[in-house]
Amino acid sequence: MTGLKNVKKFIPAVIVIIAALAAGSLYLAFAGNSDNSNTAVITLDGNVIREIDLLTAPDETFTVESERGSNVIRVENGTIRVTEASCPDKICVSHGELVSEQLPIVCLPNRLVIALK
Repeated sequence: MTGLKNVKKFIPAVIVIIAALAAGSLYLAFAGNSDNSNTAVITLDGNVIREIDLLTAPDETFTVESERGSNVIRVENGTIRVTEASCPDKICVSHGELVSEQLPIVCLPNRLVIALK
């Protein structure tokens, strides 16, 4: 029985350690969203074609064209997204708004990338 009493003494400490590890993991996972990454960088074939400060940019829609195809990009209310694409799978369109440095918008067939800086 004394072994069981000793184990019971450590349960609160183990719970606190697990909670601290979980909180630390969540902080690290979402820390990229809390910085001031508000500049969207648009690259085509690895070359920067435009940088947009999403906090100050006016709402606009523009098209990026290359020999591979085209993407229509919408900047609105401090966000950026691809609204139309000539690629067959349209993954870049279904991505929605760019919200994280860790998950850029990518159109592989057209070699377009929109990422937060």
